[in-house]
Amino acid sequence: MKKITYNYVFYAILVAILVVYTYATVMTFDPAFNQNVNHYIGDEVWYPTAAYNILKLIFHVTPPMYFPYSNEANIQTYINPEHPPLGKYFMAIFILIMGYSPLSWRIPSWIIGDLIIVTAFFLTRRIMGVGIVGNVAAVVSSAIIALDPMLWLMHGIALLDIYVSFFGFLSLYLLLTKRIFWASVTLGLAFASKEPAFFLVLPFLFYLGELTKSVKVRALYSIGIPIFVYALASTPIILYFNGVDGWIHNSVLFMLGWDAENGHISLTATSQISTPWDWFLNVHPFYMGHNFYANVNPAIMLLWLATTPIAFLFKDARLITMTMWAWTEWLSFLMIYALGNHTLFSFYVTDFAPVVDTYVVVSLFFLVENLKSLNRMFVKSGKK
Repeated sequence: MKKITYNYVFYAILVAILVVYTYATVMTFDPAFNQNVNHYIGDEVWYPTAAYNILKLIFHVTPPMYFPYSNEANIQTYINPEHPPLGKYFMAIFILIMGYSPLSWRIPSWIIGDLIIVTAFFLTRRIMGVGIVGNVAAVVSSAIIALDPMLWLMHGIALLDIYVSFFGFLSLYLLLTKRIFWASVTLGLAFASKEPAFFLVLPFLFYLGELTKSVKVRALYSIGIPIFVYALASTPIILYFNGVDGWIHNSVLFMLGWDAENGHISLTATSQISTPWDWFLNVHPFYMGHNFYANVNPAIMLLWLATTPIAFLFKDARLITMTMWAWTEWLSFLMIYALGNHTLFSFYVTDFAPVVDTYVVVSLFFLVENLKSLNRMFVKSGKK
């Protein structure tokens, strides 16, 4: 009975965090309460318009426009083929229901922001247990994510990174809870959100190797199902480009070329560009306009760097998978930089920020919980 009682106490704390977070989100990012956000913010000039155009050009539905198109060239026919479509579908659903306006295209990001906090709570508790320590750690993880300045901004506006962030994070949670099929499906949804998720196949394969030695099973769940889900989500785009061949040339190859080259912004805009190693110290946070900056939390990033050895010290596959989940995405940006794309931005940290925030909390609580066993490890090594 006591266990059940204190579990509900921590659930109540989680709900309180969500209520405060949602309230602050609405007050900050809803134009009805803050006229400063009654504009396109950052790359909202591209994605909501692409969502509307997908409705108009692919599904032949034209919801009312309560807000004008952005001023970018050819924007009235642009469907953003250089990125996967899932995030734009979510925006399109709310645009279809509510009409085209900043409120409608931001609401799905707000929902996802809350879901990231919930996922962090249950992922932390899965690793640390459902006792007092596990519940405290879970609340701390949720609070750290709620206070993360990058996730705060990116969940409040309508960019694609928050979608890959959530679905990648959810896939990790489902994988560590051994729900392999759904972990595979959500990995595919991350693929369909934005291309940095493609590299998550590697840590997914690693942990799947802890659960099964079957090569066929590993190939099916880490590659086969995610690719199928990505292709299924892309079907309307495939049809728009008159088949797979047109889609590959106009979307997939365009996407790969776009990612590997400069052109996202002028190389002279040095105050906007930041390298993957800059992210650890919040160098050149990207300015979204209207007094919004995509700030990284340097303390958490440096703690992630410092706590990564904990996973390997204890040889815990769950912790190793968590930290490598984030490192894999960071390394993917490093690879893109090496390939020649030197126009990278701080807000790319969004893609793996929930994993970093949660890993830092879990690894520190795990270290404290296992200090005795760590001491025994050092004593044994000293005797040898």
